[in-house]
Amino acid sequence: MGEPPMSENAVASRIRFSASRPTPSVATMLGNETVKGLLVTWANRGTLVPALAVLVVFYIFIQFLIGGGHMVPALYAPTLLGFASYGLAYIVTVRMVSGTLEEMNAGTLEQLHLSPLPAWTLSLGRLAATVIEAVGLTGLVSVGLILVFGIRFSYRLEALVPVALTIFDVAGFGLLLGAVAIRVASIGAILHVLQSTVLFLNGAFVPVDVFPSWLQLVSRLLPTTLGVEVSRKILLQGWSLAAVWSDGSLIWLLLHSVAMLTVGAVAYQHSIGRALREGGLGPH
Repeated sequence: MGEPPMSENAVASRIRFSASRPTPSVATMLGNETVKGLLVTWANRGTLVPALAVLVVFYIFIQFLIGGGHMVPALYAPTLLGFASYGLAYIVTVRMVSGTLEEMNAGTLEQLHLSPLPAWTLSLGRLAATVIEAVGLTGLVSVGLILVFGIRFSYRLEALVPVALTIFDVAGFGLLLGAVAIRVASIGAILHVLQSTVLFLNGAFVPVDVFPSWLQLVSRLLPTTLGVEVSRKILLQGWSLAAVWSDGSLIWLLLHSVAMLTVGAVAYQHSIGRALREGGLGPH
């Protein structure tokens, strides 16, 4: 037997009740997506220890390489800034690309974007979780290296400005490569080439100023390079924020970060939208 028909008053009461139920805010939805990403990372925490070890060993290898087979204390601080920025970019790009591909192959990425949640909320939540993980890992490695090798900086709160802008710059770079991963099957090769380029040209090995003029221009178009230069001026040379703003380096870092984040976000959302229309978000 079916349920008895509802009276008009009952229907009106149900409508009023449904209307009065609070709808999740954008902040709540974004928070949920971020927490979900962090829980996935924690579930795979067994991979974090090898990742930390690889970063530490790689930094020591760089010191021996640029020191001609010796550890040169004078090079620790300048190269650590470039290396930490590279580590941040490495983790963000790998997580954005591999996470997108894994969900595409599992079919969950398409299912997620069929939900009522705005597509940009899902993308931003994924990115936020990735950035938090990358900042945590590179921060832990950097602090460990500073303590073990006795690396000294002129620690100043002003340095948080270029650090934050570098994080935004890297976040946009991660979104851009995530967009490419959705459309291009050979993303693995592209990812490794770009990561290696960032490593060799962002100042992790040698200062950008010693490059030829044309290579300096190329290196400063890449993510992290401008952030490393501004951070060095503040942490190693004692410049103030006003000084790095006056010489234009902080302005260029700000513009680069905004441009990279904007381009990456637009490209990622465009790739998601196009793949949804063409049925390309599911397993191939």
